[in-house]
Amino acid sequence: MKRAIPAVLLSLVLSFCAVAQNVDTSIFSQFKGNRVNLEYVYLIPGTPDIEVYGTAIVQRDCFRIEGAGLLILCDAQSVWTLDLEGKEAYVEAAGPMDYLNYLLDASWEGDDIIGSINEPASGSIISFRLSSISTSPISGDLSAFVPAPDVFTGDWIITDLR
Repeated sequence: MKRAIPAVLLSLVLSFCAVAQNVDTSIFSQFKGNRVNLEYVYLIPGTPDIEVYGTAIVQRDCFRIEGAGLLILCDAQSVWTLDLEGKEAYVEAAGPMDYLNYLLDASWEGDDIIGSINEPASGSIISFRLSSISTSPISGDLSAFVPAPDVFTGDWIITDLR
C-alpha cells in the first residue's frame, strides 16, 4: 500500500507542471513556471475509507511530497521514497512522468482545487483536495528536492533501482 501512494501523490502534484488533456487547463496554467507549495488530502475508498494528508512543493520536474509517513523527493534525476520511521528507502531514476493520464477531473472550489484520479495500481477512483496553494519564483536551490546529507544515519535499508 505504501508503494502505491507515490503514484497517487505524483498525479496530483505534477498536474501543476504539465497540461492535462481532458481537464480544463486554465486551472493549472497559472502554476506553470512557478514553485508551488500546497497542502493536500485525498481519500482512498475502502472499508474503512482512508484519508491521507500532507504537503508538497513542486518546481518544474522536481518535487517534495510529505505525508502518509513518507517523504518523496525528486530532483529530476532520481526519486527517493523514504520511510523515515521504518528507515527504508527506495531510489529510482526519474523518467517520463505520465501521471496526468490518470487525472479525471479538477475544478476550483473557492481557493482550493478539488478533483479525482484513477489510481493505476488498483483502479480505484480517488478524490482529492489541494489547499493552501501558494506560488513563488523558481529557485536555483534544489536542496529541498534531495535527501539531507544526514538523513541516512543509523541502519537504513536502501533499495537502489537506478
